[in-house]
Amino acid sequence: MKNNFKIYITAFAAFAGLGVLSCKKQVGGTLGALPKADFAIVPGTNPNNITLVNKTDVPSVPYWRINNSSSLISGDSAKTSFVFAGTYNVTMYVTAQGGIDSITKPVVIAQSDPTACQGTQLGFITSCTAKTWKLDPTAAAYKVGPGPNDGSWWSSGTGDVTARSCEFNDEYTFSFNASQTFTYDNKGDFFGDGYLGNNSGACQPSANYTAAQKPWGSGTFKYSFTPNTGVNKLGQLTVIGLGAHIGLQKVRNGGEVTTGPAASITYDVLSATHNTAGNYDLLTLGVDIGGGGWWTFRLRSF
Repeated sequence: MKNNFKIYITAFAAFAGLGVLSCKKQVGGTLGALPKADFAIVPGTNPNNITLVNKTDVPSVPYWRINNSSSLISGDSAKTSFVFAGTYNVTMYVTAQGGIDSITKPVVIAQSDPTACQGTQLGFITSCTAKTWKLDPTAAAYKVGPGPNDGSWWSSGTGDVTARSCEFNDEYTFSFNASQTFTYDNKGDFFGDGYLGNNSGACQPSANYTAAQKPWGSGTFKYSFTPNTGVNKLGQLTVIGLGAHIGLQKVRNGGEVTTGPAASITYDVLSATHNTAGNYDLLTLGVDIGGGGWWTFRLRSF
């Protein structure tokens, strides 16, 4: 997910080598005119797949670079695929008998390619566009116990949906984009558990966060997803950035830290199901806090 495009043709040379080709001394002949580089951008049936076609005015060998990538691709007809919407600068370098030339053109991709994540866990989490989750407004939406999905030490009850409304209104949005954006919106309030300071045991405005706690408020962060990992092999979801979290602020890998935010937290995907009757999705995440303890959070799509 880190790359914005997939290359289907292996690079045959580094651009540094192009200068060597253009400087070779010719014996028994003269150099021709400098080539005038040009190329066409041909979209495929899937508009995220394109073919770059060399249209230089003389026989030439083309090499292509996308968005200043360190890699080059080659071929008179080079195929490439762009996963995410955006404008990409494509530069073609050509070598010919008369020397070298280059040209840069923009490639505009109107929308992210939904086929790149359809049918995957990442697609479930992001809807291949963007998807917003909240704590499931039912009993046992979050709990802690001696294992994943175990609430024998403590579990939220039906009454907590109202009493802790400032937790159940929090929104977690994951966007399928090149930046892998995770947006957290706490709706301007939080629940004052003891470690969070004054007004303990009640909802309070975000302004009551201390300076150290402030990063726990609303913000835009990043995420990453690693498939086929975690305790249930359903993948691991990591939220990245100081203060990024899902569910309770204090819960993170290896322990509960009440003094301030973590830089990142990784959640195991425990289950991912669709509720047909209600037409919504349920995503259950777990965090190993060490010492045999696990926090579990059940999220519902909205």
